[in-house]
Amino acid sequence: MSAPDTRACGPGAAVLDDLAVSLLSGVVRWLEDHLAWFDPDQWERLLPQRPFRPGPLLELLGFLSLLDRAGPPGVPVPAALREGALALAERVVDDPGFATRLRRADPYFPYHLNLVALLGVLGRPRPALSEECLALLAVGAGGHTRPHKPVLNRLELRWFLDRAGLAAPPGLPDTATLYGQSLPALGPDPLFLDDSETYAFTHALFYATGFGARPLPAGEPDTGFLLESVRLLLGVNLTRGHLDLVAELLLCADLLRSAGPRGGDVPDAGPVARGWGTLARAQRPDGAVPGPVHRPEKLSGLTGEKADAYLFGTCYHTTLAAGLAAAVRLESRPGKGRVARRPEPADATPQQNAPFATTSPDEAPDADEILSWSATVRATVAQATDQERTAWSAAAEAVLVLCAQRHDRPGLAAVLSAVRALGQDGTPLARSAAALLAAGWCASAPDGCGHARHDD
Repeated sequence: MSAPDTRACGPGAAVLDDLAVSLLSGVVRWLEDHLAWFDPDQWERLLPQRPFRPGPLLELLGFLSLLDRAGPPGVPVPAALREGALALAERVVDDPGFATRLRRADPYFPYHLNLVALLGVLGRPRPALSEECLALLAVGAGGHTRPHKPVLNRLELRWFLDRAGLAAPPGLPDTATLYGQSLPALGPDPLFLDDSETYAFTHALFYATGFGARPLPAGEPDTGFLLESVRLLLGVNLTRGHLDLVAELLLCADLLRSAGPRGGDVPDAGPVARGWGTLARAQRPDGAVPGPVHRPEKLSGLTGEKADAYLFGTCYHTTLAAGLAAAVRLESRPGKGRVARRPEPADATPQQNAPFATTSPDEAPDADEILSWSATVRATVAQATDQERTAWSAAAEAVLVLCAQRHDRPGLAAVLSAVRALGQDGTPLARSAAALLAAGWCASAPDGCGHARHDD
């Protein structure tokens, strides 16, 4: 792979705001067109049953509640979408089976509580069900507030209660205490974060800030560390084409920017700009943003309801995540009142001319591409411009993490050699990667260690 052209410095904030407006407009349109698929009965006709049946509907109500607070006037929520979603949720919670399942206080109890709570937030309260939820919490049913439960689960439950204005039981610590025990507050090494831990990282920031409604609780690490972690993880997931995490990390970037006096500045360049450009290019004409498991070639072989079901099942979550990110970005920007524009052509969105930028896991670089790119950097670094060196250094950090995730020892060694050529081998990430190699990491694994995998 040849060395990339890095002449572009990145678009201004206004360009990215316009992309966010177009993205959000498309998301809202797609949700309205596909509202029927949020019905658990419709979902189960053609898609696998979910442990918490109204899970997608719960996510939709959370999105609508955020739009009530953050939605820009230029992207109104259609009455048909809002009223249809609320009517569907009312039907779900009024079914006798819902209360029966709620009383089990099983691992899905917090989501039963949240669905009831969100109906109240959105103006359709169910007082009897709310009282049942609080009574079960008060006696410790299910142990959901106990210290032995994962901290992210308890932080999430605290957010559900606080958003709805419901009193938390005495055994459930406040948000600041729970956040202090969460993954981002503990200063994780991004080299060793898998997907589930990256989701835990993003969601802890969502809940701790109320999706940007309040400052990040004070404590370590400082916001600068978190911003650097978000930038790095954005680069990693742009390289992987994991748009779900790209959207969530873009949301985190704006939460950290707008989270009050401890928030910092997140320049609209580098991974942040690339992320918005990538989401804009990936968004389908109908408004959907494909998820990591979406495969266009599979969709092309389906017709009718089967095609509709596949599209919804593989796109709805990433579409909602992209919409949340756009809404939070626009809430914190002067352009909140701008009028929605038509999506820009793909070649007009910010490309950032970065190596390995992808919109699908199928496009992620394989082992040979990484080796070739590393060799090119080493061979041309002496003649490179400052801009090129900056872009290569950022790309190398992302690919170091990708190689570690894949257990690709040859790739990790090659990228480290490029990092040394760039004079960046003193960073904590590079030192951590070098220590892995020195310790014999992955040196004799029997499963083809060092070959790229495509199991994202």
